[in-house]
Amino acid sequence: MGLSTYTPLGVIDLKVTPPTSAYGKMSGAFQTLAFSVIFLITICNYLTLNDIYTKYLPSTHRNLNDSPQMKELRRAALISATSDRKTILTAATGTDHKDFYAKVKMEVYCEQKERIGEHMDGGKYVCNPKKVKRDCTLVSLGLNNQIGYDKHIFEVTGKRCKILGADKGTQKPETIDAYASMNGGRIFVGKIPDELTILKMMESSGRDEVELLKIDIEGGEHTGLEPLIKDYFVCQILIEIHGTPAEHLRMLQTMAKYGFRLFNIDPNPVCVECCEYSLINELCMAQFGAIPLAITIPAKEE
Repeated sequence: MGLSTYTPLGVIDLKVTPPTSAYGKMSGAFQTLAFSVIFLITICNYLTLNDIYTKYLPSTHRNLNDSPQMKELRRAALISATSDRKTILTAATGTDHKDFYAKVKMEVYCEQKERIGEHMDGGKYVCNPKKVKRDCTLVSLGLNNQIGYDKHIFEVTGKRCKILGADKGTQKPETIDAYASMNGGRIFVGKIPDELTILKMMESSGRDEVELLKIDIEGGEHTGLEPLIKDYFVCQILIEIHGTPAEHLRMLQTMAKYGFRLFNIDPNPVCVECCEYSLINELCMAQFGAIPLAITIPAKEE
């Protein structure tokens, strides 16, 4: 059958020749191959290398827990754990804060540890913050109209969490507005725990779990924290502890009693009696990719 068409170069005859059986098979195979190649290219462009790595490689290839380096780190931590606990107890009886901080050893390894907020006083180390659950709750206690941490953690966690803040004084209108713009965040006013309890904050906001809890309330942590972690599920605690080495140890022991393990310590550069500690709940380690080493905080005597 003959067809013709007009082009700028003149009339061209187009002839359609019925394919032979072999020709038809070759043509069909070529089309299938071409389609497969195009499909694979599209998939590769769609998925990032990290997506392919995460979804398709065997877990043994990407499990840091199975690496020789991590096994050796855990072995060394377990061997020295008993000695470490005794050393911390001894350091806590003295008055040398720097010596105490140096004696505190990590109980958990977090590869994706990220500093959130200010680079000096006020910043907190969080373990793999991008791994928070959708519609999670972030709690920030102690604002003083300085919400660099709050804005940063809201961004890093994908703007998909509810953030609750509290301070002993009324915050400036721009601070309140900034909080409200973060997924309807709320600020509570009152000194914790005398005028405001963390439990009251949770009940008032209708939240029943806390993914990341940041605490910097100038000594109020000693009596304000335990009621929360006793009655509510909390994944990570980012806390500045104030006081003597003995008071620091008692606070660490209180959190350890509820299954929290230390993954970072950061002494305050402007307050020798203050130190930032980051801890993660044992039940949240898998979610955030944290690996347990050994328990180095001595148990609290009842």
